[in-house]
Amino acid sequence: MPKTTLSPQEQTLLIFPFYIHRNPRIYPDPEVFNPDRFSKESSQERHPFAYLPFSAGPRNCIGQRFALLEGKNILSTVLRNLRIESLDKPEDIAVLGELILRPKHELRVKVTLRNQKNL
Repeated sequence: MPKTTLSPQEQTLLIFPFYIHRNPRIYPDPEVFNPDRFSKESSQERHPFAYLPFSAGPRNCIGQRFALLEGKNILSTVLRNLRIESLDKPEDIAVLGELILRPKHELRVKVTLRNQKNL
């Protein structure tokens, strides 16, 4: 088979968590069920990305950064293409202070397409 050189854009990287999580250099006896292997003491010497669901620690989500970027991308696209106007005056909006500050009632908005010439 001829050897070809691919640019980074033409390459595909496959990650197989099943095999990564059964690496005996990282997890002795990988096929043995041992919940203690994720204790603080056992995890101290292990690289934070060694176990993908707990990447960068047991309280972190591997998709968190991607989800935030995706949300910003969607919001940017919406705001570039649509004009959103409130039909309520700010002083007429009742808010609730719960886990987050949110409106007590639904917000009424008017959505129109932006003038493409102004983009």
